[in-house]
Amino acid sequence: MRSARLELYLFASVLIVSPMVRNGSLNAAQATQPTPILAKWVSSLKVQDLSLVDALLRLGQQERIPLGIEYVSREALEKPISEDFHNTTVGEIVQVLLGGGRGYTWRVRDGVLNVSHSSVATGKANLLNRVLPEFVMRRCSVADASNVLYMSLNSQLHPEVTGYAGDYNPGDMQNLVGPLELRNAPVRHILNLIVGAGDKRSAWAVRVQPGCLNQLPPGGLWTIMEYQTPPRPYAEELRREIFGREPPASPKKAE
Repeated sequence: MRSARLELYLFASVLIVSPMVRNGSLNAAQATQPTPILAKWVSSLKVQDLSLVDALLRLGQQERIPLGIEYVSREALEKPISEDFHNTTVGEIVQVLLGGGRGYTWRVRDGVLNVSHSSVATGKANLLNRVLPEFVMRRCSVADASNVLYMSLNSQLHPEVTGYAGDYNPGDMQNLVGPLELRNAPVRHILNLIVGAGDKRSAWAVRVQPGCLNQLPPGGLWTIMEYQTPPRPYAEELRREIFGREPPASPKKAE
């Protein structure tokens, strides 16, 4: 595994405004004017014994759709599902995977399909909503960009921190993004730009349990998943990060 030395970046400021396209549980107006991502035609997608998270990532990897997942439950990482889709759209696939009255919501923001849940905290209780007064980064790998964002958020929360050191995986050095210069941008918006504007598409997902989005753990609030060919599963790795190394919960037997 390649590694690089983490550096503290200086921040500058230029305003960048990105369009926001909204979608959640589909309504009539959205059905008549679908966003390009949700209207994208999918000839075939096979989901065989994948968790919900891996099913979404399989869709993202196959169709080159950047994703942002801000709600990750244990069930979404462990419960296997199987679906076989043919001649349909991304929006219809997402409706099947996330619908059914389970509280999931989804929308397209900054050209990225964001998946959330009705129980996710809003406002200041969710650090993804935290606004960074200034954010700047040079052109770099998506993994580097994620680290710059982590340092920027951590420095705002802990201004006494003056520098960073340590080893980390720089990711795919052919998957580059930036430069970016932003003012008054929410963390979620910056994450969307990072995974959506790279030379290759990627996804981000929170790496904390539901209800813990108000804290920034030492390992970071999110993880970046760079799409690979052939697609690879991520749920087990993410499950260990969030819930530890205990085995998946066994399904309850019928009485």
